[in-house]
Amino acid sequence: MPKFDLTISISVILALCAIVSPIITCIINNIHQTKIRKLELKRQEYVETIIHQREFFENYLKHAGRCIYYADADALKDYGEHYYSALMYAPEDLKSDMIEANRLMLNDQWNDASVIIEKLSTKIHTILQTK
Repeated sequence: MPKFDLTISISVILALCAIVSPIITCIINNIHQTKIRKLELKRQEYVETIIHQREFFENYLKHAGRCIYYADADALKDYGEHYYSALMYAPEDLKSDMIEANRLMLNDQWNDASVIIEKLSTKIHTILQTK
C-alpha cells in the first residue's frame, strides 16, 4: 500500500481551496450584483413613469384652468392637445370626471366645469402622492 505524505495532501487541498474559493465568491457576487441592478432599473422605470404621468396631469390641469378663465382659440387648442394625453394615463375613477369636464367646457358651461376640475385636481394629487 502506498504511503501518502500528509504535507503534500494538505498542500494540494489548500491549493485547490485557493483556486476554487475566489471563483465561487466571484460567481455569488455577480449573481447578487445582477439582482441589485435589476431592482435599480425597475425603480428607475417606476420613477420615470410617475414623472411622466405628473407632467401629463399638470399640463392638463394648467390648460383646463386657462380655458376656464380665458377661453381663447390658443387656450382651447392647447387644452385639446393635453386632454387626450392625460385621459390616456388617467385611472378609471378619473376618466369619467375628465370626460364630464370636457363635455361641459365644450358646451361653454365654465362654472360647472370649474367645479369638476377642482375635484380632479384633488384626486390627481392624491393619486400621485400614493404612488
